[in-house]
Amino acid sequence: MTTPSEVNVLVGDISKNNARRYPDKPAVIESGRTHTWSQVDERARRLANYLHAAGMRKGDRILVIARNCIEWPEITFACAKAGVVSVPVNIRLAADELAHIRDDSGAVAAIAHTDQVERFGSELNDLNVVLEIGGSTSGTDYDRALRTASADEPAVLLRPDDIQFILYTSGTTGRSKGVIHTHRGMLAQAVDTTLVTESNRSDVFLATTPFFTAGGMVRTLSWTYLGQTMVIHKRFDPEAVLDEIERSGVTFTTFIPTMLQRTLKILEEGPARDVSSLRRISYGSAPVPPGLAKRAMDLLGCDLQQRYGLTECGGQATILTPQDHRDMVDGRTSIRTSCGQETPMCSIRIVDDNGDDLPAGEIGEVVIVSEANAVGYWNRSDQTAKTFRSTGLWSGDLGFLDEDRYLHITGRRTEMIISGGFNVYPAEIERVIGHHASVEMVAVVGVPDPEWGETPVAVIVPKGAVDETTLAGELAALCRAELAGYKQPRRFEFRTEFPLGPAGKILKREIAEELTAAQAAS
Repeated sequence: MTTPSEVNVLVGDISKNNARRYPDKPAVIESGRTHTWSQVDERARRLANYLHAAGMRKGDRILVIARNCIEWPEITFACAKAGVVSVPVNIRLAADELAHIRDDSGAVAAIAHTDQVERFGSELNDLNVVLEIGGSTSGTDYDRALRTASADEPAVLLRPDDIQFILYTSGTTGRSKGVIHTHRGMLAQAVDTTLVTESNRSDVFLATTPFFTAGGMVRTLSWTYLGQTMVIHKRFDPEAVLDEIERSGVTFTTFIPTMLQRTLKILEEGPARDVSSLRRISYGSAPVPPGLAKRAMDLLGCDLQQRYGLTECGGQATILTPQDHRDMVDGRTSIRTSCGQETPMCSIRIVDDNGDDLPAGEIGEVVIVSEANAVGYWNRSDQTAKTFRSTGLWSGDLGFLDEDRYLHITGRRTEMIISGGFNVYPAEIERVIGHHASVEMVAVVGVPDPEWGETPVAVIVPKGAVDETTLAGELAALCRAELAGYKQPRRFEFRTEFPLGPAGKILKREIAEELTAAQAAS
């Protein structure tokens, strides 16, 4: 609770403000259930008070182990109101991985779907509080807990720099580490995202990607900040997406490129659908080729935007705007490998190892300056000092700014391949290979080489049935024509699918490990 001289808008105030302004407006819709803004805020207050009554105090950590559901926004607002730090957990994790997050974060409670409680079993037994969504096998039924709790606004003294949530990274380079986000940072990201997506309170957003990712946590705030309506799907299904657009008048959604491709295929092969309400699709994880962008704009009749960001910067730092996509389709080749320009509240620098700015076109580390940046890693002071510096967030991503300040990512510093003393950036090779009409997805990784130290190998998921020998020859010729000799892939491997993280990113470490193991065995 704050005094008049200490008034600050915090994350828990989003539901309170919208309940006051639009009490009867649908706020969240999922599987035939609808919660209005007054209901969302009341349920958030009740949950916050239940957590306090159960002994939780400001700063305590609580695991949230849930698939997409109508309860996600109210859980977010409730934890924020209570001053409790939410720790979203990827529901695909193994028990050992969950135990690491539980122990590292020092969590004392959990909110989870019943099937997750059953799945993780003993990993949750020693927690002080376990709330189950949809049952009460070994914890307390979530809805019953809300009914027994007070509906008063919780009396907690909160500050903008208090921790709102800790999100554990996917662990692509080892054990996952917790990224600390504050109320101040996440509200800055919500405002920044609202600006670049040109949102308004009449928007109807469709959420199909997981809430337990950085993008999902940002979406929970930015898609509700103005009192919009959010429709939630438990998982992505292209037919269900098109049905929802028609039924609910969806105006905005988020895809990854593979999701976009699957949706367009249905539109091309099936009966006509009414998608006229859709005004924009946001996507990330990989650039969309101009041909795919044109198909999407023609078939869906909406704008596209690409974003770049990472967990440590709050999820978004640049945007390739709808106009950029139109320019790209019309032949502007310079931005085809770009993820756009800085968002209004971000500043981006490209620096060398000494932190000195590099000129346009030179590759260095991407440094992000933004109020939306996280403030550090939980329990990892050395890594915090290395990444979160006074000069900004040292992202670990390599890239360059062109003359127009469009950012081009060339890869992760940890993914850079050093072959014969030369730096090879996987994104450069992937850009060339990805333009081939028969390539659905591509990942370039480095594998050990006795002569060169490392050598790049290109792993391909083709579009449909192909002759792999013929396609490999065509790709080799394409690379020879467009890339320097030391950047040539040593070989081409073919797969039917890639291992993907929860946000749809290709898990290159797993691919590299598989190739290295196979190479050693042979």
